[in-house]
Amino acid sequence: MIIFVSDLHLMDGTAGKHQLEVELFKDTFEELGRQAYAAISHLPEKDQDIKIVLLGDIFDVIRTERWFLEKNKNKQIKGPLKERPWGNSGDKKTELIALDILGNIIKKNKEILSILSGREWQNLGFPKKPEVIYIPGNHDRLCNVYPSMRKLVSEELDIKGSAYHYPFQNYYLNLEHGLFARHGHEWDPFNFEGDHLNVQSYNQIPIGDVIAAEIASKLPIVVEKKLKEINLPEEDINQICNNFRNLFDVRPMSAIVPWLSYQVKRYDQYGIIVQNAINAAFRQVGEEFMDIPFVKGWIKKHDRFWNPLDNGDKVQLLGSLLKTFDITNAEWKLKLFDLWDSLKEQWTDNRYVAGAKKDLQALPLNIQYVLYGHTHDPYKQTIDIINGRKQSSQKERTYLNTGTWRPGYQQSLSETGFSKWNNLTYTIIYKQGEIFAGSPVKNPVFEYWTGTINK
Repeated sequence: MIIFVSDLHLMDGTAGKHQLEVELFKDTFEELGRQAYAAISHLPEKDQDIKIVLLGDIFDVIRTERWFLEKNKNKQIKGPLKERPWGNSGDKKTELIALDILGNIIKKNKEILSILSGREWQNLGFPKKPEVIYIPGNHDRLCNVYPSMRKLVSEELDIKGSAYHYPFQNYYLNLEHGLFARHGHEWDPFNFEGDHLNVQSYNQIPIGDVIAAEIASKLPIVVEKKLKEINLPEEDINQICNNFRNLFDVRPMSAIVPWLSYQVKRYDQYGIIVQNAINAAFRQVGEEFMDIPFVKGWIKKHDRFWNPLDNGDKVQLLGSLLKTFDITNAEWKLKLFDLWDSLKEQWTDNRYVAGAKKDLQALPLNIQYVLYGHTHDPYKQTIDIINGRKQSSQKERTYLNTGTWRPGYQQSLSETGFSKWNNLTYTIIYKQGEIFAGSPVKNPVFEYWTGTINK
């Protein structure tokens, strides 16, 4: 059996805590251990096969404040742009910072990584130690760029026979289980640059990295600085900044302004002063983002004069929104982004379903399943049905999205507040001879579970 999980986004803690608690990992993997025991314990030991495929965005080396701040003689100092991947990717200091971020992610998440690596297999009830396969995504892209980081990932995940001198594969193909898997960011023009058929494209820097770091991760730092300038109490500053670290987990995007307003209203005793400080922070971040040479170059490269709202225009709109941000009238502008995305889905095929269809068309007919992560939205869709002479020989070719293991904040329908939901999805593919639902498997079958915990 093969277990798929993706989009855990384990972080170093500087940009907030956005992963699920260790207890949820333990409970879920204990259940997976019971399922593994039921599936393969009847087989001879040499035929028992358990794999855990980590399908990208496991280590989040982008969402961290370490790209902007570093410790020097117990003081935090500002890190220059040239040391970030989109500032000068050939700089040796970039590799050292990325390695430091990864090392801190590992330290913060030792118990979780011990579970993911299979080292806890006996305590969790697995009949044997699972083999771990790691496919990088966009937020852990740098883990595949540098040999030093590949070595650290291989050691921490206890990856079997890993030769860290060579990059990790960007896809996983298993004929016995009839499946093909990739992270899925290949179909996202903001988070993948180039052609997925060209392996060198996976090293190219996408604009999504810059947005996630230079806006989402940087904004709380600038907000903190602005609030200190107006002499707000430290306790209130910390609370507001922590809320800003959750900003980009709010859905829909247009709910960001109500979220901010909701946070600011808690501090009404400070009046307009806090609002002005937050507006100033947004505007500074916007100005600095649009001044980055990489951003200017990306916009120019992706600007299509015949398209009134191409991807280059969208990034320009984002920059304009930030540079002119006013918490009292920004909501309608954010709703434009939501409206554009909803209309796009009506006018065109979902690009990930279309990508899965494209992958299946290029693969042998015995490949029944294409799995992606990346979107954080669990999803399943039958792409094609192959009819045999007998109804029992019918095969479905299916796209499965592995969702995320990450909390999110959802605005209530009445717009009176927000719910925090912990989301969790996993997928299992069983092969011939294994036991599923009490019966031997004849052709590969899948089991797909997704849930939400309201804590």
